[in-house]
Amino acid sequence: MVLGDPISHSLSPVIHRAAYKVLGFDWTYDAEQVAKGTLEEFLSSSNADGFSVTMPLKYEAAATSDHQHKLVQLTGVANTLTRQGDSFSAYNTDVFGITQALSQVLKQNIEVVSLIGAGATAKSALLAIATAKPNVLFDIYVRDESRAADLLELAGELDVFTGVHELEEFSNFQHLTVNTLPSEGTALLPALEQAGYLLNVSYSGVTSAFEKSFAESRVISGKEMLLWQALQQIRIFAGLNPEEHLTNEEAVIEAMFAAL
Repeated sequence: MVLGDPISHSLSPVIHRAAYKVLGFDWTYDAEQVAKGTLEEFLSSSNADGFSVTMPLKYEAAATSDHQHKLVQLTGVANTLTRQGDSFSAYNTDVFGITQALSQVLKQNIEVVSLIGAGATAKSALLAIATAKPNVLFDIYVRDESRAADLLELAGELDVFTGVHELEEFSNFQHLTVNTLPSEGTALLPALEQAGYLLNVSYSGVTSAFEKSFAESRVISGKEMLLWQALQQIRIFAGLNPEEHLTNEEAVIEAMFAAL
């Protein structure tokens, strides 16, 4: 099941169920609204074995787990939990999801990346892109520069160059932008024509004025990230190593894309 607040908009049940059907898994997957600060209580009362975790619970999921995958240890962010008896293991599959969604873009000459927002998903984006492009310069855009402290700490550990700016200072010189804010959160960004690429993690279905400033061919939907992170979650739920492929994985991916 997927946990978060709000959760009614989540596409995860549709994607997961499509995959389970191809795999022949007799599993259920539902959405549950779980408020910030109540995750541990919810887990103790649930009998499910696997959980997808979305905002605002990703830090909480990491903190309440007993065993943490290396990416969780590095970022402090978890979006996947599995139960083993009375203990929980935590994973971060957002890094894989972002890497896969940007696979073609990251093959190009990307030197400057803008991250809009500094929350859990931004940390995963920083790690994913810095791993693929270690010499990239990151510009972080936030409402309040103090909110970028955790992101800057991770950047320091990764030894990547960063700058922090207010949203109103957003420019159009970057080769790639990753937006982690909802559509309404981009209202403060200047309306500048953009030549670079955009990974828009928000997938509300509303095309914001900000998204329209990019050429349609250069916009990567957050649904792609969602799908790829879900694929790695399913590998984990199936008892596999996160990098180990499912049986008939190509057909699984095709079904997941068709479900969207």
